[in-house]
Amino acid sequence: MANELVLVVGASGKMGVSAIIGALKTGRKVLAVVRSEAAKERTLQQVGTSEGIVFTYADPTRENDLLDIVAKVKRGELPSFQHVFTSVGKVELHSPIYTVSTEEFDNIFTVDFKADFFAYRATMPYLIEHGGPGASFTLLTGGLADLGIGGINSITAGARASLAAVATFENLKTNVRFNEIHLNYTIEHESTIQEKGLLHASKTSDFAQVYREVLARPAIRGCRISVHGPEDIDVLKIENKLSTSDFIQVANGEEDVSGKG
Repeated sequence: MANELVLVVGASGKMGVSAIIGALKTGRKVLAVVRSEAAKERTLQQVGTSEGIVFTYADPTRENDLLDIVAKVKRGELPSFQHVFTSVGKVELHSPIYTVSTEEFDNIFTVDFKADFFAYRATMPYLIEHGGPGASFTLLTGGLADLGIGGINSITAGARASLAAVATFENLKTNVRFNEIHLNYTIEHESTIQEKGLLHASKTSDFAQVYREVLARPAIRGCRISVHGPEDIDVLKIENKLSTSDFIQVANGEEDVSGKG
């Protein structure tokens, strides 16, 4: 896998760091998207190495920044990629939500949802055309959608889960295996765990094993990988993202059951 490369959107965040570590452990290289030199330095500090990582600067919350990265790849200014991992967001637990201004709502929605949508929209056409038969796209989602304790963040978490469902459906028959990693557990950098004495958290370096397995196992396709605790890092909890339905049968080229045939 030495010739394959993973584009990591949101590389300086905890999930991005985990994805970089996981990708490197499979022998792949990484194209890491960060906003600034300071974000690059933070990422390197947490990953622990610069070997195999190429950094590029962009703001995923801006509509065209990721499209510009893909354009640079096509021009040969950046290395080509076969895999994408995206996890962009911030936690601002505004509650009750009827106190949230429209401006606050839009700001949170842009960072916590639109950025991941922009990543999908910008990179999926490239993966389909240039990613090859083993291409993949992985989206990280969170448990706040189910818990309801996160205010607007719970709403955006639900939107990301729906994005994962749509993307899974859209790629049932493409060369790109789309998967969702659904995290409902605390992941922190080792330094933070030690500093705060966190008892119920796993290290970003340990969580990296989840994405490593997703990359390394081609049979994982159209799935939700749920992580509710450290036991789900050691043995992946995998289920189909989409329920069986007539629409899925049609999408897979099976008999037309729509009643219109």
